[in-house]
Amino acid sequence: MQKVPAFGKSNVARRGNVARSGSSSPRTIFWLLCVISFLNYMDRYVLSGSVNTVAHELHFSLDGVGYLSSAFLIVYTVFTLPLSIWADRANRKDVIALSVAVWSVATAATALAGNYLTLFISRMVLGIGEAGYFPAGTALLSDCYSREKRSQVMGRWSGAQYIGILAGFGLGGALAGLFTGSWRIAFLLTGIPGLIVAFLVWRIREPRRNQADEEAGGNLASADFADPGAVESALIQTQVPRIPFWTLCKQVMRIKSVIVITFMQIFSFFVFSVCVTFLPTYLQQKDTLHLSSGLAGIYSGGVVVIGGLIGTLCSGYLADYLERFHSGSRILTSGIVLMVSAPLLAVSLSTHNIYIFTPLFMIIAGLLCAFNGPSTAALQDIVPYWLRSSAIGITLMIGHLFGDAVSPTIVGILATDFDPTHGSHFATGMAGHDLALAIIYTCVPAIFIAGLIGVFGARYMHQDVVDAENAKPPVLIGENVTV
Repeated sequence: MQKVPAFGKSNVARRGNVARSGSSSPRTIFWLLCVISFLNYMDRYVLSGSVNTVAHELHFSLDGVGYLSSAFLIVYTVFTLPLSIWADRANRKDVIALSVAVWSVATAATALAGNYLTLFISRMVLGIGEAGYFPAGTALLSDCYSREKRSQVMGRWSGAQYIGILAGFGLGGALAGLFTGSWRIAFLLTGIPGLIVAFLVWRIREPRRNQADEEAGGNLASADFADPGAVESALIQTQVPRIPFWTLCKQVMRIKSVIVITFMQIFSFFVFSVCVTFLPTYLQQKDTLHLSSGLAGIYSGGVVVIGGLIGTLCSGYLADYLERFHSGSRILTSGIVLMVSAPLLAVSLSTHNIYIFTPLFMIIAGLLCAFNGPSTAALQDIVPYWLRSSAIGITLMIGHLFGDAVSPTIVGILATDFDPTHGSHFATGMAGHDLALAIIYTCVPAIFIAGLIGVFGARYMHQDVVDAENAKPPVLIGENVTV
């Protein structure tokens, strides 16, 4: 057997076998996934930046805006679980590459939408493409960095999505305000680069599953073994038999901390989706801040990016630091920041002064985004390594299905109902008060409940991490898998 090169070292072919070109260093994989995360959120939110203009051109109202967002999220939710299970059984880079290619084509095709139905269908296809990326990407990144640095890495990775939101809001809003139909250019510009990145990620070489934690724990002092038998043994350990679907779900959902994170995701997803879906539209209403389409897009993206980056990066470092002293700090940190954001959200929507609204909503964005890094890292800590993609898929499916898949529709319908004319307020640009009421009645209690769940549920994490570290992978005996 050939000598296996250490992870992150040269990819030179040995003894006649030609290695696939490209680097598999943790840094290369991290930055490539950051670029993909940027494109992911740019493609997703370019419609939010331009939807006020698109709605008037294609003749639909606030409830139609909500239906479009829910169409994407419901399809995204349905496909997340099967694609995440596939990622635990196949090369994760292949799942990521295919996902990026599909959503990029769907985004570019949105430029051809001639009516509400075709726009609706293009958003559904976008959901299929984006469903496979996050579970596979999270598991791949977790095998590049050990548990000690995982919150920081996940936080920095999450930071790319906020820059993507800025680009999506900014491009969508700015181009939509130029002339009739100019919003279509934004979808072409944001969709095409993904095809290039899909090829690049397909060319990388993956680390072994659980490699970072094994090396950090001393189980594999080096991947550059002198004994070929040791190499073969290490590689066999990462090959886990396929687990039946319901057995897999039962394994993941019997972990108490997984239940805690799942319920936190339901309520936090509910709120975040509403904010990014309706914020540019809210800012353009004459009874709120009355910004232009381009300014509203850039302003929305800037507020989310600055607040989101600060919140994400700070919470990642804080959670990793506190975890040294108290196991469960990652969930506890997530719970506290969500609770604090609830009253601030209510206050921000009660003012129409841009100098008061801006710092308040920037803090809110930071607090809402601070949830992502620690909670994602915590989820990777509390499940056995062979279930990491599947755990992401299961929790995302539940979180999206009961959270953000329905929240834009609920808020859109409520805002339309609060309008005594049932649509004329939005048609004349006077729907700000209606939107504010719908958001306050739904999102403020939702985010406070999410925080309470995290604060009281953090106590389970220590034992769940111990159980995950001591868990033995399933083995195949005859035709049966023993767990």
